[in-house]
Amino acid sequence: MGLQPHDADDDVHFALLGPFEVTRGGTSVPLQARRSRLLLAALACRPREIVSVEHLSEVVWAEDPPTTVRTQIQICISTLRKTLGVIGMSEALVTHPVGYALMLAPGRRDVDRFTELVRGARSASDAGDLETSVRTYREALALWRGPALGGVDSDVLQRRAVALDEERLTVLEEYFDLELLRGRDRGLIQELADRIAEHPLREKLRGQLMLALHRAGRRSDALQIYREGRRLLVRELGIEPSDELRRLEQEILRDAPELNPGYGKPEGPAAPRQLPRQSRYFIGREETVRRLTAVLADPRGPEDHPYRAVNLYGPGGTGKTALAVHVAHALQDRFGDGQLYYDLHGSNTVTAAPVRVLDHFLRALGVPPGDIPDELDERAAMFRSLVAEKKILVILDDAAEEHQISPLLPGGRDCGVVVTSRRPQTGLPELESVHLDVLTQTEAVELLGRIVGDRRVSQEPLASAQLVREIDRLPLALGIVGARLAASPHRTISSMAHRIHDERRRLDELAHGNRAVRSTISSTFDTLKPDLRDLLCDLSLFGAEALPGWMAGAILGGDTEDANDVIDEAATSQLLVATDAEPTDNPRYRFHSLVRLYLRESVDRLPAEQRARTVRAVLAGWLGLMDLAQAQLWGGNYTVVRGGSARWQAPEAVVRHVLTDPLGWLDTERPGLLAAVGLAAEHGLDEECWEAATQLVTLFEVRQHYADWQESHETALQLVRRTGNVRGEAAVRCSLGSLHLSQRQAGRALPHLERSLALFEELDETGGTALANRNIALCLHTVGDLDGALRRYERAAELFRLAGDPLGRAHVLSNMAPIHAAGGDPGRAEKELTEALRICQSIGSSRVASMSLHRLGQLCLGQRRLDDALRWYREALAIVRRQADSLGECIVQHGLGDTHMARGDHAEAAGCLEGALVTAEAAGHLHAAAQVRVSLAEVCIAQGLDGRARNLLEEALRVLEDHDHQAALTRARTALARLDGVNR
Repeated sequence: MGLQPHDADDDVHFALLGPFEVTRGGTSVPLQARRSRLLLAALACRPREIVSVEHLSEVVWAEDPPTTVRTQIQICISTLRKTLGVIGMSEALVTHPVGYALMLAPGRRDVDRFTELVRGARSASDAGDLETSVRTYREALALWRGPALGGVDSDVLQRRAVALDEERLTVLEEYFDLELLRGRDRGLIQELADRIAEHPLREKLRGQLMLALHRAGRRSDALQIYREGRRLLVRELGIEPSDELRRLEQEILRDAPELNPGYGKPEGPAAPRQLPRQSRYFIGREETVRRLTAVLADPRGPEDHPYRAVNLYGPGGTGKTALAVHVAHALQDRFGDGQLYYDLHGSNTVTAAPVRVLDHFLRALGVPPGDIPDELDERAAMFRSLVAEKKILVILDDAAEEHQISPLLPGGRDCGVVVTSRRPQTGLPELESVHLDVLTQTEAVELLGRIVGDRRVSQEPLASAQLVREIDRLPLALGIVGARLAASPHRTISSMAHRIHDERRRLDELAHGNRAVRSTISSTFDTLKPDLRDLLCDLSLFGAEALPGWMAGAILGGDTEDANDVIDEAATSQLLVATDAEPTDNPRYRFHSLVRLYLRESVDRLPAEQRARTVRAVLAGWLGLMDLAQAQLWGGNYTVVRGGSARWQAPEAVVRHVLTDPLGWLDTERPGLLAAVGLAAEHGLDEECWEAATQLVTLFEVRQHYADWQESHETALQLVRRTGNVRGEAAVRCSLGSLHLSQRQAGRALPHLERSLALFEELDETGGTALANRNIALCLHTVGDLDGALRRYERAAELFRLAGDPLGRAHVLSNMAPIHAAGGDPGRAEKELTEALRICQSIGSSRVASMSLHRLGQLCLGQRRLDDALRWYREALAIVRRQADSLGECIVQHGLGDTHMARGDHAEAAGCLEGALVTAEAAGHLHAAAQVRVSLAEVCIAQGLDGRARNLLEEALRVLEDHDHQAALTRARTALARLDGVNR
């Protein structure tokens, strides 16, 4: 069960809209200690959220926290809890491992009441009830007692205060618009003048005061207000007034009758010019600009599309509005009859009603208010009629759904429409969809330079590149960090990059003024259905770059198609992004890192048991698919110890994909699988953890992912030892022994293998005991104890037979054969290899078959049966190439080269060995490359290329002496001695 709001005395309230205070029954609760007051304000700003200690530290101490910051915050929280206890709210302050939360029930804060009232005022206005709307607006504005969060001396909290004050001004302007619409011009003049004195750069307020003065017969005063505003804008910001304000000045100068309320001139109104000002920081997007321009300016006939229309969609903060406005300004001449613009607030809880938008458009087109119909359908029809023969461009910004957009679309073939939205509006086929994502790295760095100055960026190029990567190249986030850096010219870009690098505080850092990345993501997330929100949070647990779509089915359970529908809807929300450029039955998805951080904040608040269930469900999917991959690679689930973890059956399309290229699939999914091992350990899922780790060994071995092998198994080993999972410990230690053997470190392998053997024998685990014996035999074989190795191999072979594991027995036979050949019994060796090959062919195991074929080639080469050796090696080469096994290909090519050398075919030998050397070096197989160099040096000596031969041998010896490979060392030293003898 998650955190729940605390219901205290109904008389307790938290006031943020003015000086910060807590009241009970109208009486202020004493909060005299500065730090406690700041902490409580920070928690009250984010009720029912876990607020990190790092964020609280910055609230209190800015960028210079003491070394004892956690202790001091704990002391302050303890004091706060006592203070809240006096008013019955001590339980509302909740401690969490990463921070604290104030569990206030909705409605405890004045800002909650303000939001509720504004929503009601807007709804009344949309319904045409202007009197109720005005009354409700007044009630909402009356809640303010001064600037938000007054008396709170924290830069962090003041950023939140600025956002609240900005919201108040927006609401105030909406209220004034309604009063002007009702004709209350004279009664507004003094109130508007007072607000202008407080906010002299607010152009909307200035225009409202100009209009009220003009209507009151004070035209000269209205023009004076404009001139004062222009002087201020030029002096303070270096910009001219907006097009809208300049147009209003011109209309006042000519005493335009359309400024009077109720005036309408349908036969020839002035063309509306409603486009917002272009952003001075707009850069890049050349290809998208060209595409939008081509769509909007293309004179297509009505048989194709009735008009030019485009839906520009993408995640919040990617700059859709800036791009739409940029293109619209560039096409003003093309749409000479005007441009209409409206923000539909699709990402807000309350969106703009189409009936209200049409009222705005019809007034702008000159329809008298009294002539505008009440019904939506009638307004839409009137709008279409008015623009039918016009060249009008309509910008519908931040749309929510098709039903909101459809009534606002014009019918004229010469009209253009740009709809911006976070979701693609595919339900309207007349809209051509254009997706907008984050900036490229180059564009993002250029934008940062545009905001903070190119010189600062050029002085810190690496920090600038790191900063834009950390914030996902998101234009909104760039604008925020750029504004913060521009406001602090003494700060380095490196300092900001360092702050942003900390994932725990990144979203807190990405806020400035009334802009915040967290609120932008939240505005999309909060509109989703609960099951979709839950799925996104669950998926965010897995930190891989790309997530396979089947995860949704594993998490949700039930019908596969239902799960596909849910994850498709998640991708439509733009919080989850499909990574595949082309259609596929196995889609993959990714989160932008900032979205994943936001979701992790939500999922971290869930109970640990709930998170563990999600991890277990996904691991059931991974394990089921790894079983299939293992069986395809080895001809069955052989030579592996399986645990008791649950398996989930993936859809058929996913299974087909895995079976087509099991090793390639494992390599692609490696980051996700490793993350799953870590999550299993984090949530104490010991059985799933060790199974997932050991199932990856084939991939680790073939692709030489030794670091991943070590890390995943050390993680699993710590967990199984802590939980007392004996079987898991035995399996992991056996696998760690294989790791060290692969690195030719028998001394490190043997302790793990001996402990593994003891545990498997204690458990009476036949298959595990066979594996441990086989690996101990490999250790002994590696260090030259051939008799000891042979005894262990024979024991392992018998145990594999008893365990019903033919592949394990075939592998052992292949390893015994070289010992018997070296001991003077090549006939027995050939029988063992032939039997191993027969077993592999009967069960369809090509991997061990290739090893047996290679060993047969070696055996025939040693007996000078060179044609047979070539045949075996070529069969083995075909297998390892099909499997993209670079180490196997290197080894087999090496054998072919040695065989051609024995035939005296030096050119063929050199070709094979050169190929083996390239393969080994490209894949990082240093030891194999060294051995190839020895053989290639022998070929060079035979060809008279003594200089190259010496270089090859010296390079080989540097590696071989470290690995103590006696046979290869002897060959290398013998060849070098031959060169020295020739040159003396």
